[in-house]
Amino acid sequence: MSPTSTDLTPEPAVTPQVLVVGAGSAGVAAAVAAAESGADTLLVEATGHVGGTLAWQLLEHSAGFHDAAGNQVTGGVGQRIVALLQRYGGSPGHIPDDVGYTATRTPVNHAELAMAEAVLLHESGARLMLNTAVTGVSTEGSAVTEVRVETAGVGGSVIRPALVVDCSGDAVVFALAGAAMQTDRPGRTQPVSLMLKLGGVDFGPLLDYARTHPDDFRPGGHVGAADDDHVNLWGLGALLAAGHADGRLSWRRTELHLAGWPTRGEAVLNVTRTVSGYTVLARQVLETVDWFRRYVPGGANAYLAAVADRVGVRESRRVLGRRTLTQDDVLGARRDDTAVGIAAFPIDVHDADAPGLSHTDGLPAAYDIPFGTLVAQNLTNLLAGGRCISTTHEANGSARITATCFTTGEAAGTAAALAALGGFDAHAVDVGKLQAALRARGVIGARGR
Repeated sequence: MSPTSTDLTPEPAVTPQVLVVGAGSAGVAAAVAAAESGADTLLVEATGHVGGTLAWQLLEHSAGFHDAAGNQVTGGVGQRIVALLQRYGGSPGHIPDDVGYTATRTPVNHAELAMAEAVLLHESGARLMLNTAVTGVSTEGSAVTEVRVETAGVGGSVIRPALVVDCSGDAVVFALAGAAMQTDRPGRTQPVSLMLKLGGVDFGPLLDYARTHPDDFRPGGHVGAADDDHVNLWGLGALLAAGHADGRLSWRRTELHLAGWPTRGEAVLNVTRTVSGYTVLARQVLETVDWFRRYVPGGANAYLAAVADRVGVRESRRVLGRRTLTQDDVLGARRDDTAVGIAAFPIDVHDADAPGLSHTDGLPAAYDIPFGTLVAQNLTNLLAGGRCISTTHEANGSARITATCFTTGEAAGTAAALAALGGFDAHAVDVGKLQAALRARGVIGARGR
């Protein structure tokens, strides 16, 4: 298989220097970084496309690229993807956040985002296997020796990598390898959601309602105009309460987030929520569409245009690394000599047992991401990137955001390449050299203090 092949047929035994699992924001960044650093890199993805949650959960905008003061905190691969999308017309870049929760939002066309990430992967030289799920992991001593995968319609194969970067979101490789995991909140993770896109929305009446009913929206927000390309709304709690009271909404929510494209008449809603699974979410989606038509001004002709192709998981397994990022680290803007990047998104935690969020804690400044949060505690050639890195439950509410996933994925991929090319393990990576490599890649905040 050539270094740039995207052939879906696995070989009987594949021996990349770096294996990246999961082709979401973190995994794409990790694979691009590892390949561009000179390592033979293989990226495997369980679904049939790259892009992960940001693309296929229909988030349609990324957040976390800037701190509350408007200083950029995410660069590197994440910023390169935004720039590539801007060049193709798939994003306006970073724009002010209408709801005032963060300094900026970064709208993206989800399908064009996935294609742009695939282009970047191809240019990096990373190999890609789609429709390929990890089914087993073997270890010997303190190292992962084999990762077994199954490719749909083809069969199984064995991968024997020097280093593994788990960007699966659910820490699949860590779990199958028996690696140490966080235990601070067993069975109490954040609820899951299923995003939906509406078409046929008349934004004139909707935005008029937002202007004349400020108490029904998050304070400090800005209400856009019907001829804007992008608007964001956070609220509609009174209308949600009315829909629940008359039985049209079977679950309670105190607010929703709406990402809208007025000139296209489209709106993506983040409102569904459950701990029970997809079939419950499917009913909530249909109830939401019915509620929107009946209660929301400008919604009479709305229709269901798209539903995410996967359940949106905010939090599942979190790994136990050589360091763990805590709530105090995040809120205190803690500095660390081993920082491989910085982040600044608020602690955003959805309560599994309540109709609203348990945390919306703004941050005074950016905090450092220590290298140890990416490195398995008890396995020497296993790293993590994305929402499964080593954090407490509360810290995960900030670190799970997509812009930060780009940062942690890029750091993990770069570290894996340094280790593989240097003939040593992840525990022996020279953090100073890693930080220098990340700075050269445009990563912000990868510096000793």
